[in-house]
Order: sequence, then C-alpha cells, then structure tokens
Amino acid sequence: MNDLFAERIAGIPWVVVAAVAALVALAYAVLPAAQDATGATFIILRWAHSVAWLFFAAAALARARIVNVPMEWSAPLAATGGLVYVVFMVTTMGRG
Repeated sequence: MNDLFAERIAGIPWVVVAAVAALVALAYAVLPAAQDATGATFIILRWAHSVAWLFFAAAALARARIVNVPMEWSAPLAATGGLVYVVFMVTTMGRG
C-alpha cells in the first residue's frame, strides 16, 4: 500500500479530500430536506446531494491510489458526481 498522503492536489492529500467529501455526504444524509416535496422531486432533493458527494469521495480515493481501483476511474466518477449535482441544483432552483 502506498503512503496515504503521497498523492496530492494543491498540496492537500487526496485521501483528505476524500474524507471531507465523505463527511459532506454524511452531513447531507442526516439533515432534513424536502419536507413538502413528493415523488421523484422528494428523492432528488433528499438524496442527490449526498450521492453526488459520495461520487466525489470515490473519485478522490481513486486518485489517492490507496484502494484497488484504477486511477482512470476518477474522472468518470467525478463527472457522474457533477451530473448528479447538476440534477440536484436544477431541481432545487425549479422549486424556488
């Protein structure tokens, strides 16, 4: 296994970026959201933010090279997180 803090972005280890992204996902998983929404809107508003941050955390872990995941997966994981986040934002803006 490589050194946990060897791979970095802007001086910050990827493993730290992954941990922060996972904490953001956890925080939004427990925060109440979308009390008055129903159906698909409820699901998007309740879970999409957390799911997006989980994808970002997975991408950072792939970049950290500490898990047995090809580093080439980091870009598609991050892009999927970005797409989920865009769906979340569009849904949020559509309610305002």
